[in-house]
Amino acid sequence: MTRDRSPAIHASPHDIYFNGLQNALNQAGIARPSVVIDRERMRRNAARLKVLIAPGTQLRLVEKSLPVPALLDELMKLTDTRSLMVFHEPQLRQVAQRFPDSDVLMGKPMPVLAARHFYQHLGHTSFDPARQLQWLIDTPARLQEYLELACGLGTKLRVNLEIDVGLHRGGASDPAALHVMLEQLRAAPEHLEFSGLMGYDAHVGKLPALVESRDTSFAKAVAAYRAFQATARACYPELAPGMCWNGAGSPTVALHRYDSPLNDVSAGSALLKPLEFDIDLLAEFEPAIFITTPVLKAQDGTRLPGPAWLSKLLFGGRARRARSYFIYGGGWPAQPASPVGLQPNKQFGLSFNQSILNGPREHALAVNDTVFFRPYQSEGSLLHYGPVHVIDNGRIVDAWMPFGET
Repeated sequence: MTRDRSPAIHASPHDIYFNGLQNALNQAGIARPSVVIDRERMRRNAARLKVLIAPGTQLRLVEKSLPVPALLDELMKLTDTRSLMVFHEPQLRQVAQRFPDSDVLMGKPMPVLAARHFYQHLGHTSFDPARQLQWLIDTPARLQEYLELACGLGTKLRVNLEIDVGLHRGGASDPAALHVMLEQLRAAPEHLEFSGLMGYDAHVGKLPALVESRDTSFAKAVAAYRAFQATARACYPELAPGMCWNGAGSPTVALHRYDSPLNDVSAGSALLKPLEFDIDLLAEFEPAIFITTPVLKAQDGTRLPGPAWLSKLLFGGRARRARSYFIYGGGWPAQPASPVGLQPNKQFGLSFNQSILNGPREHALAVNDTVFFRPYQSEGSLLHYGPVHVIDNGRIVDAWMPFGET
């Protein structure tokens, strides 16, 4: 007798790991687009990140990549830091309220109106901006605006100067340009305090190796940073040891483990490892964030609107298009992660309501099964799906609300 070796239509669509996540969602009654965080993986990633930080160097968590108060609270404890990098004025105010003992460096230059709004609407908190907040400044013109703000408020602002170490996204372009801003600071000591430098090296490792190797890009960035530091020290010979020499990011933090000019390194995404951080320097880190959604409709084949022959021409006999799934929602900046082999149907078009995915008969999904996506980045995903569901030991154990717009 000949045995039928064709796979069953509803053989288990997920491996053991994703099947466990699906069961946890089902048991919690979650049947809508959601973001889930694997707490066990996240904790292991926190331990891995700590190993990458050089002795005597401060880890600064990037809040925009982890914009959930309870998530930050847990990760700050796991990584032994109270230092944050913040990128959004409403979130800055919420950080000052929720983490009044934190040390904050702004991650981008803010319009002076946003800075004014912060001071006018900070509210009651023990957070002291004059001691705990560094504003990032990129140009002499913006520095003058902040000086006028400080004079008007009758307060003193701590100023961290942005430097260009090769990314070419702004900041002082060379030591001479930095010197101009340093002289502005020296001329207004009652209102402005120089607190350090920030040089972001996100370009390192992004160029094709034939154009410039990662090692070469990193060496150039480090040399540029040291040149800016030398200018700062020459202009401010009385610099305190506690100056903030900030840089790095999840893709490059491992490179700063040895022989780095930095004493303050930023990282955040590595703790959750969304898709864009699948790089060799983070190979030991585990994906810990997923977008999940249920299947609403499951069909054999792919049928486009219009004459039947068009669908047969485009999809007939293609094993990777053997099944079609309409899911709850869609259009996310993410890629399907499980089941293996799912892909968006570009011919059908983008839908944020019921997106269509195609897949093979192997690992076929049924209605009410879950599709798992890996987001490209964590920052947008964590803000736009309501409560973030936390999975620990096979169960949904918490729902964490992200920062809001206030």
